[in-house]
Amino acid sequence: MPSGASSQDARDPATAGRNRLASGSGGCILTGMSAEICRRSFHEKLKWRPAIAMLAIASVPGGLAGGPLDVLVDNAVGTSLARLERSISEVGDPALYPTYGTPQLKWQLKSSADWTSGFYPGCLWYACEISRDRRFEGWARQWTAAIEQEKLNPDTHDLGFRFMCSFGNGLRLGRGPDYDRYPDILRTAAAILARRFNPRVGALSSNWDMHPAGRSFPVIIDIMMNLDLLFWSAENGGPPELAQMARAHAMTTARDFMRPDGGTYHVIRYDPDTGAIINRGTLQGAGPETTWSRGHAWGLYGMVTVYRHTREQRFLDTAMKLADYFISHLPADHVSPWDFQSDIKYRDVSATCIATSALFEMIRYLDDASLRARYETAAEAMLAALCQPPWFAARTDTNCLLDHSVQFLPINSNVDVPAIFADYYFLEAIVRYRAWHAARRLPN
Repeated sequence: MPSGASSQDARDPATAGRNRLASGSGGCILTGMSAEICRRSFHEKLKWRPAIAMLAIASVPGGLAGGPLDVLVDNAVGTSLARLERSISEVGDPALYPTYGTPQLKWQLKSSADWTSGFYPGCLWYACEISRDRRFEGWARQWTAAIEQEKLNPDTHDLGFRFMCSFGNGLRLGRGPDYDRYPDILRTAAAILARRFNPRVGALSSNWDMHPAGRSFPVIIDIMMNLDLLFWSAENGGPPELAQMARAHAMTTARDFMRPDGGTYHVIRYDPDTGAIINRGTLQGAGPETTWSRGHAWGLYGMVTVYRHTREQRFLDTAMKLADYFISHLPADHVSPWDFQSDIKYRDVSATCIATSALFEMIRYLDDASLRARYETAAEAMLAALCQPPWFAARTDTNCLLDHSVQFLPINSNVDVPAIFADYYFLEAIVRYRAWHAARRLPN
C-alpha cells in the first residue's frame, strides 16, 4: 500500500475523497466539418466573449442530454474555465507545464521535456474553443510555443501527445500568420517519431522499459495515442509511408496486446531481429496478467483514432471489444479502478476521462442504433460521474479540475492526485459530447 494511505482509504477511494474534501484537504471537433469551416465558425464565435463565472457543482444524478447531465456539464465547464484562467498565474512561466497535483491540489511543474507537456496548452485550447474567449487563445499559443524545441527529440515515443494536443489543436482552431509554421513543426516531429518503427516487429518502440529482456524491443500500449501524429503528417504533405507505419503498429497492437476476454497487456517485448514475442506483461499495472485501466483506455482511444483515419472495420471492431471490457468492469459509480484486477482499490479518474472521450467519438461511426445507444449511455454515465465530487475537485482553492488519478502505483509515484491529462481528456469529452448532441439536433 502506498505510504500515507489508510487501509480504509485504499479500499474505498470514494470515501477517501470525501474525507479529504470534508477535512478541507479538488465545439468544432469531430463534427464532420472541414478544418477551414471549423476555423471560420470558431473565429466567428470569438466576436463575443461571455463573462466567466464560478459556478457551483450541482449534485444531481446523471440523465439524458438536455436534462440533468447538461446541467452538470454546464456547471463543470463554468468552474473549469475559472480555474484555468487562474492557473495562468499559478504556472507563471510559459516554459513550465503542470504534470500532476500535490495532495493539496497544487500543480507540480516540469519543462517541455516531460511527456505530459502538451496537455496544459491543450486544456487552454479547449477552454478557448468552449468559451470563445480570445485570452485563452493567447495563453494557449504562449504555452504551445516552448514545446517546439521537442520536435527533434529522438528519445521519446510520446511526440504525438506533446504535439497533437498543443500544435495540433492550435492548427485546428487558429487562423492567421501566427499559425503558418505549425504544419512544418508537426511534420518534423512526426518524422522523428517514425524513426522508432521496426518493420520486423511492425511497431514503434517504447523509450523505456524497467525490465528489459536482453536487447528486447519493448512496445507499450500507450504508443497507440501517438499514431495520430503519423497519420496527420501523411495526410498533410508528409511521407505517405508514415500512415503505413501507424496502421502496422495498430495491427500489431490489436493482434498481440488483447486477451481473448478483451483485457489488455501493457508491455510486450519483441526480438528486434525476428519480430517474435519474448514476453508479455505490465510496467504500471498490478501484475503481468491484469489489465491496467489507463493503458486499456489508451488502447481504446487509439483504435478509434486509427479507424477515423483508415475507415477499416477491423479497427472499429477492436475498439468496441476494448470498450465492452472497460464498461463491463466499471463499478456502480462509473469511475474505473486503477487496475481492473487489483486488490488495492484506488481509482484512476484519468482512465475514465480517456475512455469517455473515446466513446463520444466512437458512437459517431456506428450505424447500429442499439449499439450506438448502449455506448452513448455508458459515456454519459461516466461523464456525469466525472462532473461531480469527489472526482471533480470540490475545493475552491485549486486550479486542478479533477482529482483521484494514478500515475504509477507500483513505485508509489503520484497516486490518488490530480493529473493534467485527466483534465485534458475531460474537457475533450465535454467538447465531443456537446458536438454530438448539437449534430443530432441539426435537420436532415
